[in-house]
Amino acid sequence: MEKETSCINSRAIINYVKDQYQGDYSSLLENLDPEIDSLPDPESFLSDPNNWVSCKVISKLYERTRCMLNDEMAAFKMGRHAFEEASLGYAQRIIIKAFWSIKKLIKNAQKINDKWNKSKRVDIVKIERNRAVMRLYWNPEMDVTKDICLYNQGTYTSMPLIWGGKPVDLKEKCCYFEGDPYCEYHIKWSHRNRLYEIFSRFFTTKSVLMETIAEMEEDKKIIEEKYEEVNQLNLELNYKIKQLTAIHETGKAILSLLDLKHLLTVIMNLLSNVCRINRAVIMLVNEDEGGLEYIHGMGLHGEMPDVIKNYRVPLDRLSNILARVTNTGRPEYVPEVKGSSLRKENIMLTHVKPTSVYVVPLITRSKVIGVIATDAIDGKGVPQETRETLEVFAPQIAIAIENARLYSSLQEQMAELKKSQALLSRSEKFSFLGNLAARLAHEIKNPMTAIGTFIQMMPQKYDDKEFRENFHNIAMEETRRINNLITELLDLVNTKESHFEPADLHDLIDKMILLISPQSNAKRIHVIRRFDTTISQVWMDPEKMKQVILNLLSNAVDFTPKGGKIELTTKTFTDKEKKSIHIQIKDNGTGIPPSYIGKVFDPYFTTKHKSDMHKGTGLGLFIAHQNMQDQYGTIEVKSDVNKGSVFTLTLPADNSNQSSLSIDARKEACE
Repeated sequence: MEKETSCINSRAIINYVKDQYQGDYSSLLENLDPEIDSLPDPESFLSDPNNWVSCKVISKLYERTRCMLNDEMAAFKMGRHAFEEASLGYAQRIIIKAFWSIKKLIKNAQKINDKWNKSKRVDIVKIERNRAVMRLYWNPEMDVTKDICLYNQGTYTSMPLIWGGKPVDLKEKCCYFEGDPYCEYHIKWSHRNRLYEIFSRFFTTKSVLMETIAEMEEDKKIIEEKYEEVNQLNLELNYKIKQLTAIHETGKAILSLLDLKHLLTVIMNLLSNVCRINRAVIMLVNEDEGGLEYIHGMGLHGEMPDVIKNYRVPLDRLSNILARVTNTGRPEYVPEVKGSSLRKENIMLTHVKPTSVYVVPLITRSKVIGVIATDAIDGKGVPQETRETLEVFAPQIAIAIENARLYSSLQEQMAELKKSQALLSRSEKFSFLGNLAARLAHEIKNPMTAIGTFIQMMPQKYDDKEFRENFHNIAMEETRRINNLITELLDLVNTKESHFEPADLHDLIDKMILLISPQSNAKRIHVIRRFDTTISQVWMDPEKMKQVILNLLSNAVDFTPKGGKIELTTKTFTDKEKKSIHIQIKDNGTGIPPSYIGKVFDPYFTTKHKSDMHKGTGLGLFIAHQNMQDQYGTIEVKSDVNKGSVFTLTLPADNSNQSSLSIDARKEACE
């Protein structure tokens, strides 16, 4: 709202209506302006000369007064009434009286005008001993009306009344509100002799001084009252600021707590410090039992009595205020318990003995999860401010409690899940042992059958040299096959503890390439190295890493055709500021069918039936996978049928998370 005219003008309107209108004048002040309408006492605001309002508000007041009194000249009469009944402010009266003559008053019309409105400019065209011509130039950007002009005519006409003179004769020759560029007033007043003016100056000055002193004394009392009022408001404002700050900080704190017991203690401290609550009880809904149960409380000296801790309230007992608030979701306040309808035999009332009771619901996600009940022990009831603060805080408390309960429930579910996983792991182990026994029986039975058959035929064919040579070769091959199988099974079962140390990765790979060189040279396979020279010492378990590299190289040689190639590549890789080392072993062999890709690391899965080193037991890649996990690494495979396969090993470059795992720890991790 613009500040365009002093409320001395609106006060004159209100005083005039009170004096002239005997009915209800409340409609005069309704819907004037959103700022004024929001005030607790609009009339006081509009009656204070120190306040300012817009011309639009003043124009509305003039129009409404004119309609209420059914008088087109009401505005003019208001101007006269303001001087006749002395409804101006004391400062306005003193200023006007101090000019002691109409002529001097008119000469200073613009200065007087500037003190109480900004709607016009006053121009004195001519001034003589007892007459003058003045023009009023209205501000076209302001919402001025003819009523404002009439009010001005009334004030100019009646100003001499301030020092006991007679009203002036005023005629309007031009009117801005009838199409002229300005309003022109011709003013004539009674001529006074020179002696009277001299005496008038003397007595006027003394009168002004006495009135000023009297008004200052009155104003002193008003200032003292205002000071006390402002001081009290400042104290309340400071408390509110501290309260809101505490609510904000404590709200953040309780929303970050997930331990329910600790959270409830913090909430109670909050109620005590911020909400000024000395005693309170929190009860939460138990959906399984269909009622409220005690969860936490404060304020009873010493330990909370068991009778209160065991207190339960069925939700269908609507005569109980706790159950009623839970069902309705609306807070309830009983200012005086003694004369209320509350059942005096209630456990809470008999043990706590409150003088008043206030219960607020705890609501989250449109659901009441419990209530907070508090009371006043001083006989004055629970203050309105405390009730309002608790209502503001209750939703945050509800969210915090619900989060803590959900977290507790999640922990219980995680514990149950771990138990289930342990049982499932044991079940899988039993299944694995069954498969292992069956596989062992199958893998050992076949070579033993072949050896047994030759032994049975040995007496009849002992003299057959060819038979003896074939028997020797087959028996030795089948024996090696059984020995390899048992060796891999022992590697699998007797898992060695990991021992990490810095080792030269490229030197380790070179040694493994040298180890399989007889097989690769026999097939004329070209082994290509593409090593990242920035990689030197790598934190790893060298023995397990040798086993992984050897297994993958052996497989690559087995599946790569004669004259093919195997590529070994090392490089560093950074993802989300985490550095790792990649080792790729790529061949151009037969590849792995898509349906087998997801099974290659399973125990006993193999596509080989016979090879020079491992004989296709199906445990090599499984053990390699376990060895990479032991080193906090991974092994992945990509393959295209008839194009070859790529196995990628990833090791962390940072050794901060690596440590030796015992066999028991590894087994526990697997479970």
